[in-house]
Amino acid sequence: MDDSPVDPVTYRDILKTTRRRRKYFFGTLLVYIPALWITYNISPTNRAMGTVFGIWVLFLIIFTFQAALSKCPRCGNYFHLHGMTLLFLRKCLHCQLHINADKIS
Repeated sequence: MDDSPVDPVTYRDILKTTRRRRKYFFGTLLVYIPALWITYNISPTNRAMGTVFGIWVLFLIIFTFQAALSKCPRCGNYFHLHGMTLLFLRKCLHCQLHINADKIS
């Protein structure tokens, strides 16, 4: 584990991208129920509900892979992935770099 001091300038772009990917992932999770509710109110058919569900799953898969494959700027390993374990924690699973390390003064 590398406990060297964090240089905010060096890590800023990579951590900003990682935070943005996390927002897309969690936003996709939060959109699910409202999207199905709106679809049900507009067209309560199985075909419409299935289509919205399929599109949601596609976006969920894309954003999950993007967030999971984000690299840590300090250690170079995957930020949220350790072996087969995917955990969306606020620290790197390898070197414990915080997701907001570039904002800490």
